[in-house]
Amino acid sequence: MLCCLNFTRTPILVFHIYIVIVPLASTYYIFFAKFNKLCLNQTCDSGSFKFSVNKLLLNLNFSIDRIYHHNGIAYDYYSRNDIEQAKVGDQWKLWPLPNEIYQIQNNRAMNDIETSPFVPSKLLFVDTIYVMTDPRLTERHANLQKALSRQGISVKSIEWRMKWNLTTCNSISSHSYVYKRLNLKNKPLNEQQQRKCALAMKHADVWYEIAERKIPLGLILEDDAIFVPFFKEKFARMIYAAIHSGALRINGTCAKSNERRISDNEWIDQNPMIVIGTCFNFHGQCFQKHFSNAPPLLSTHKSNPSRCTHAYLLTSCSAQALVNQIQAQKNDFWPSDFMQNMLFPLSSTLQSFWMDPPLAYQGNQVFDLDNLSSFREQTYMSNR
Repeated sequence: MLCCLNFTRTPILVFHIYIVIVPLASTYYIFFAKFNKLCLNQTCDSGSFKFSVNKLLLNLNFSIDRIYHHNGIAYDYYSRNDIEQAKVGDQWKLWPLPNEIYQIQNNRAMNDIETSPFVPSKLLFVDTIYVMTDPRLTERHANLQKALSRQGISVKSIEWRMKWNLTTCNSISSHSYVYKRLNLKNKPLNEQQQRKCALAMKHADVWYEIAERKIPLGLILEDDAIFVPFFKEKFARMIYAAIHSGALRINGTCAKSNERRISDNEWIDQNPMIVIGTCFNFHGQCFQKHFSNAPPLLSTHKSNPSRCTHAYLLTSCSAQALVNQIQAQKNDFWPSDFMQNMLFPLSSTLQSFWMDPPLAYQGNQVFDLDNLSSFREQTYMSNR
């Protein structure tokens, strides 16, 4: 199916976007092509940021399944050309920022373009950054704070989630709360489930909180998340692309539950999760992963939504839909990523979008040139 849509009738847009949706193996994809001439003046905070990178990086062997971590930055096959550059590659300009619009259609003023309200995180539209962690993992905390600070993101906006561990999650006093929160079947957890209970509860508590507090957009991270170069600008371009396509509605109305399951390619009438990280080299099937300058792409993944839970976005609508689906039936215990894979297909409104190339990776799945010892630790195996 090929759709060419003109969004100029929508008041938030000032440029044409061609949307190409390609069905393949029950998964659908989107990319944007520039139509108007763009002004490439760089005003994004990270645009003028120059990396001071160890020359070792320039001689490393990059491939699609080899990621390097150095000084708080994840360098992958798609960002190797960013090393020691002052701005992002031209392929990212296919998703323009508002300031890059050269001609404004119908003589509309610049303030007619939808822009982010003030947010303490200094990350466009993101009200709160949640980090799933443990008090003892101070090395990871320091690395994450350094990585965010380098990207111009405020660490003061972080909400550290440290309540649950092996002991607290499996204590007699917590039993009824955990089982009610996850709506678990009345059977004991085995040893592996007990060890993974803490992380699952941290994620679930955040879902409930985003829904209860009506957080417009929350970024959920695990403490070993590391980010690609120019993360802040690439993130902004992705957010505007998602808004302009209809995949993401900020302060919009929620999609309503109905008896009909939404289709795998639903972009508009859904409650979204945007997965910005990846693990095990998972990519959308239409992403041109063998090209180092592959253009960015969002793809739908209703049936297989999770790509690990170390970096993803939820709106208040999608968080509420997750909570509603948890409470809709009794559940077996699953880790957070498997829980999403179970809940999304059951929901009549939830839709998952994958971002490629990814903007974040897990510390335990990269070549760590900084040699952080805690990246090699499987935290759920700890007795604390």
